[in-house]
Amino acid sequence: MSTAKEFQHHIHVFRGVAIMLIVCAHTVPSLDWTENPITGRVIDAIANESSIFFFFIAGYLFQHLSARFRFSSYLKQKLKTVIVPYLLLSIPALVIFTVFVQRENMWPWFYTIPVWEQVAMFLLTGKHLAPLWFVPTISLFYLAAPLLLGIDRRAPRLYWLILPLLVLSIYLGRNGPYGPIDKAIYLLPTYMLGMAFSHFQEQAESLAKRFWIPLLMITATGMAGHILEWQEPPYYLMIMKAPMALLLTIALLKWHHLFGKRLDYIAHISFGIFFIHAYFISALKVFTVYLLHGKLYAGDGAADLSGTLSIFLAYALVVLLISVLVIRLAQNVLGKNSRIVIGA
Repeated sequence: MSTAKEFQHHIHVFRGVAIMLIVCAHTVPSLDWTENPITGRVIDAIANESSIFFFFIAGYLFQHLSARFRFSSYLKQKLKTVIVPYLLLSIPALVIFTVFVQRENMWPWFYTIPVWEQVAMFLLTGKHLAPLWFVPTISLFYLAAPLLLGIDRRAPRLYWLILPLLVLSIYLGRNGPYGPIDKAIYLLPTYMLGMAFSHFQEQAESLAKRFWIPLLMITATGMAGHILEWQEPPYYLMIMKAPMALLLTIALLKWHHLFGKRLDYIAHISFGIFFIHAYFISALKVFTVYLLHGKLYAGDGAADLSGTLSIFLAYALVVLLISVLVIRLAQNVLGKNSRIVIGA
């Protein structure tokens, strides 16, 4: 069992890589990949469901920093740095999708219920803004923290449950009728995998280095299944991303020094980027629709801008840069209170 509490720079860099991939994942649907379908599928395979990495990292850091765990202090800290920013940053989307525009892909009955119930359903599911499902889902892990820590401290053999839980995730997928509960079940094995990797750090690193070729082969199989659209279930992104999390961990352990401190700030503000980047993706969508068609985008219709690798990278880079600049401005204006407002 690892007892070292030193700063894990390779995990910090991993967090920076993960948030950039998440921005990329949410950029993909903004482009029309009709003329370059394979390029679109490859990019989607690499970027989509990179929240799996985020949950792996969250589990790793939860275990790594658990020596002085106190449930009440833990919940207060999460309320301050996750839940309150979630509520505040949800306000624009809640106003837009309850007053001005109807959100696509909602339940048929959704807009027949009172507005306050619509707001409550949005906040409980995170469906008001694409990335925000993350908060109701991760909140279930916060509430389960004592149970998870009990496994880590008193019954680490129960980490073997990761294997059947992974099989369950691969065959259930993350989208079900119970929203955050389905997603939490789907992501539980990767969160526990992160905890186990931290708990047995030396052994886990050794095993991952020893078996990197089989891990890479499983990753490649999952990637092929997603790109070639093999029948689901099984769900190939989990097959791809779970072993890929292990591979990235050991790769960054060896090579994180190559990044220097270039990703440190992005990693540090990753939660803030997670909260706000979808607003800027939507803003760019409005801008491109107006530029191409001379009308305001009303939240309906397919992507209009042609999807190519260069346009995709430029689009994602602009979203990332705007997000970083807005967070830096908020930090300068709000000081230490910025974490409460924007989560960074």
